[in-house]
Amino acid sequence: MGELLDSAFTLYRRNLGLILAITAVVQVPLALFSYVIYRLTGITSASARLRQLSANGTFTAQQLTDLRTAITTVLGVVLGIGLVQLLVIQPIATAAMTRAVGDVYIDQPATFGAAYRAVGHRIWPVLAVALLLFLTAIGFVVLTGGLLIILGLALGSAGAALLVVIIPVIIFLIIVVYTRWLFAAPSVMLERLGPIAALRRSWYLVRGATPRVFGIMLLVVIITSILSAIVGALLSVLTGVGDTNVQLVLTQLASLIVSILIQPITFIVVVLLYYDMRIRREAFDIEMLAANL
Repeated sequence: MGELLDSAFTLYRRNLGLILAITAVVQVPLALFSYVIYRLTGITSASARLRQLSANGTFTAQQLTDLRTAITTVLGVVLGIGLVQLLVIQPIATAAMTRAVGDVYIDQPATFGAAYRAVGHRIWPVLAVALLLFLTAIGFVVLTGGLLIILGLALGSAGAALLVVIIPVIIFLIIVVYTRWLFAAPSVMLERLGPIAALRRSWYLVRGATPRVFGIMLLVVIITSILSAIVGALLSVLTGVGDTNVQLVLTQLASLIVSILIQPITFIVVVLLYYDMRIRREAFDIEMLAANL
């Protein structure tokens, strides 16, 4: 694990310009799009109104209407931008980073143009994998919600006690499924597989090593969360100055900087871990050496 993380940060440092450019080219348009949407929908005013109404405690009929409108506006905008990030921006950035890191790993020239040309050729499988992962998450949410309703209505307090056992099982299944599918994006980009085949390929590579892969990724999440919190805390000093519009711009800028600087670390670790699993299962390093002779 230590060697893997050291390799990831070394690769990040040595290819910093390329890595930041690959991430920035999708994150900057998203930040600009988010700012425009925030301005058009008045989400800043809605958020302020929501805080003001929530502090009152009691509401008139008009205030309740204002409260519902503010909540709908905030949730709608946040959910919409979140879906764009999850289903479009994140998969494209992951795919481009996968190609660039893969080229670096096998000692091939890694360039910004080559990374995004490769994404262009594989864009539909890339987006399809993201959609399948999202639909699986929705399925787990529906399953959990359905169990809550059914057991609550049918068994009452006994159903609530049963949920104490069932919910951890569902969480365990979610962890297993998403850990097993961690290498779907590398499989699409580096092995040119279709979305279903990529999910199967990832499942095969992780099989038998699920606790190890999950443990490494959990550690990476903790590390990147700490780094994000540190960078965010340093930038938060700037986001409280100026009027509402200036604060919105600064907040978006701070979020953009955190995404560009920290997000690539996770992508790099996933690709290096993908190659690590291929080496362990398929002696990929020997194949690569033979191909270069």
